[in-house]
Amino acid sequence: MKTTDIPTIKCAAVLALLLLALFGLVQVVLGGGIDPNDKWAWSTNAGWINFRPQCAGCNGVAVYSDHLEGYAWGENTGWIRLGSYEGGGAHTYTNSSADDYGVNNDGSGHLSGFAWGANVGWINFNPAGDEQVTIGLAAGEFNGYAWAENIGWIHFRGTGPVEYGVSLLIHRVYLPIVLKGS
Repeated sequence: MKTTDIPTIKCAAVLALLLLALFGLVQVVLGGGIDPNDKWAWSTNAGWINFRPQCAGCNGVAVYSDHLEGYAWGENTGWIRLGSYEGGGAHTYTNSSADDYGVNNDGSGHLSGFAWGANVGWINFNPAGDEQVTIGLAAGEFNGYAWAENIGWIHFRGTGPVEYGVSLLIHRVYLPIVLKGS
């Protein structure tokens, strides 16, 4: 090996590491699933709602950079669909008809729009006031309240005697890149 090949090898290695890091980031941004250890929202009137149910054929909730897809499950609510669209990729719900409803993500973690549950009706992720459901970009934690006319408030994070919440399953890629001067 020639010493002139070393900078080329260093550049190729750095480029490969950056691509791997980018791929890891894209997986989180473009379809992050819900953490199996942090998947519960609470409604005083309806009980626990699981945003990552485990059953054959159900995928739970997927969070994309512009929308949510999938289903949540509650013993007292039944299935709650987070949007009428399936298939990932870019999509924004208009929330103007029964064929185009769902929860949108503004890319900064602010959720809006409507989920639907046959047993509970429409669930508003951005009700009036400061109750909007948000996802913290750093930790992937949901917070805030959604409102459903038939069951009241759904809270996404609780502290105190009973701690609960919904969080994204975030895969972080730590790549120690050390570049030495020649």
